[in-house]
Amino acid sequence: MDWMFDGRGRTAPAKSPDAMSEQEFMDRIIDTVVRTRLNGDAGYTYPDVDEELSRRYHAMHLARFSFFAWAFPSWLMSIASRCPHQDVRKEILEDCVDEEVGDMDAGGRCHIDVLYDEVEACGFSRDEVVKLQPSPIIKACIHAWNDLATNYPWEVSYAAISGLEMGSTTQAVELRNKLMLETMTEEEIAAARAVRESNSLSKRTGIDPEMLVFAALHAYKDQFHGGGGLAMLVKYGTTREKQEQMLWGVRTSTELLMALRAELDRLTRAEVGLPPRELKVRSGSTL
Repeated sequence: MDWMFDGRGRTAPAKSPDAMSEQEFMDRIIDTVVRTRLNGDAGYTYPDVDEELSRRYHAMHLARFSFFAWAFPSWLMSIASRCPHQDVRKEILEDCVDEEVGDMDAGGRCHIDVLYDEVEACGFSRDEVVKLQPSPIIKACIHAWNDLATNYPWEVSYAAISGLEMGSTTQAVELRNKLMLETMTEEEIAAARAVRESNSLSKRTGIDPEMLVFAALHAYKDQFHGGGGLAMLVKYGTTREKQEQMLWGVRTSTELLMALRAELDRLTRAEVGLPPRELKVRSGSTL
């Protein structure tokens, strides 16, 4: 009997004649991730405020992002529980160890603790984070990701959730750099890159850069987790229909990430007395 969850000796199905080649499929995944993120991120900069307000902005941004950070490994584990392939589950579990158990690149801290430590370095306690309530838009995004992670075939769910980590892969960085040079000024590029840099955050907040590693850590680790997820999508995208469904999952989830980021930015700018920023949407459709 071919049980749904019996992975003994199971390998990836053969590619169907109508399937995209592995290179074409990989290119389309990366193109979808990069263009969707670039369009949503375009114009995003750290607000020009004094150190005290910068610390508040950064702390509240991370505190509200914690709603996503807490849920992310649960989505991965839901997918692992439905996937019959050991290599996919291994990728997922290694990711979850960093997120919830301990990451050697973070001194043995799990990623949620890195977030809390950074918020506390900005002068806000964990209790203050716990007391925060999500806005309706944050709630909607979290519920939508939960739906993507649990109510679709595992391949589509994994494409949606692992796609969130693919922005730092080598392929994505190369494409993003190319597109940024075509569509953005040098000042815009510098401002966009500074958002994740610990030294830049340190100058704005007056906090030791060693205490401001959450964004940089994730950019670094996503090279590996995003790269591993990308390899699994390419391996198990074995029919044209399945590949298109997986691309839909990647695009939908990335659009949700941009909606979440815009909401976080709106709320945290209000915290420091700034109006919502104007979003500059870049042109360019996906392949």
